[in-house]
Amino acid sequence: MSSNQIRFVPPQETLPLDQLSDDELVALCKCQLPDEVEAYRALVSRYEGLVYNFCLKTIGSPQDAEEVAQDALIQVFHKIHQFEGRSAFKTWLYKIVHNYCRNRISKIVRKRQVQEAYEDHVKEESPATGKSSLHQTENNARIQEALHQLKTKDKEIITYKFMLGMTLQEIAETLDLGASAAKMRYYRAMEAFKAAYERTATDAPQPLSPQP
Repeated sequence: MSSNQIRFVPPQETLPLDQLSDDELVALCKCQLPDEVEAYRALVSRYEGLVYNFCLKTIGSPQDAEEVAQDALIQVFHKIHQFEGRSAFKTWLYKIVHNYCRNRISKIVRKRQVQEAYEDHVKEESPATGKSSLHQTENNARIQEALHQLKTKDKEIITYKFMLGMTLQEIAETLDLGASAAKMRYYRAMEAFKAAYERTATDAPQPLSPQP
């Protein structure tokens, strides 16, 4: 074993599984799997809600999200022996789920869910207040069109930031990026969205001037 590899030691005291830390449960999983799955079930119970929410926010469809979440947790089952503790277990888990979602994302329409993530941000960017419902409808249409113009990687990183509430550090670890690279990709994604949003105003038909 290399000197920088973390060694997991199963807990010595008998405690309810739900009181054990993630690392302790992982250690038990490595001892038990594939014959026993109680420790793995405890991990699933702890994180299945977060995994489903991650998939739902990323993919959009509840039915598809449930299926992808189940499949991703199966991937965790098969790969848990690869977890070495170099990051938090939650981050490692997110990375597996992220990769699985990415493999499915091109087949699933998620534009509406991503659009909702931007609405508050666009309102903050706009100096106007008290918009009428008509103006809000027009604004939503512009947001939808702007999102349609974004590259997948731009939608992806801002979805994680705005919809999942992930920090840039968590995003960096999930996407296998350095902190500076993640920050740069995020800023570029926001600039791409702002530019696309402004283009929708340029392309939109201008209202007719009132007749004197």
